Amino acid sequence: MRLIKNKTWMQIHLYVSLFFIPMALIYAITGSLYIFDIRQNAGAEISEIKVFQDIPKGEERAVMLATLEANGLKIPKKTEVRLARNSIIMGTLKHQVILSKDKDGGYILRSINRNLYGVLLLLHKSAGKYYFDILAVGFSIALVILYLSGLFMTAFCKKDRKGSLIAVILGFVITALAVYYSI
Repeated sequence: MRLIKNKTWMQIHLYVSLFFIPMALIYAITGSLYIFDIRQNAGAEISEIKVFQDIPKGEERAVMLATLEANGLKIPKKTEVRLARNSIIMGTLKHQVILSKDKDGGYILRSINRNLYGVLLLLHKSAGKYYFDILAVGFSIALVILYLSGLFMTAFCKKDRKGSLIAVILGFVITALAVYYSI
């Protein structure tokens, strides 16, 4: 006796697939374009301003805001500052302002206003808040569920077991070779 009927597996497969279509598209599109070297700042409006003053520790936020205002640049919605990769950052994934030291010891203020692709790529790379990460983990689990439900629906390919086994073995071998030669 089956624990779960084929009709139930088909419903699980259908609804989980439909729910995660947006995630699948985001990961497929941003992942493929990233492989072709299209990064998060592609198409972004980027402004760079040299800051000609010493910035005392703790005054970075005030200097960043004053520099943006003095140069007629948009101030981000979120102006709290955080340290990341030896730079001071404020803003969101959409509009980010970065204060960093240049090679001469001075400062450069960079304002980046990204398009939708740039934001989605950063979310793909888990650079945003944890809300999207929760969906990403759910999507990963869903992929396993979808594969299992597909196998259960086909009763593990009874009609073409040999061909199915060859496809699985080839998949593992080719993936292992791709991993090995990519290292």
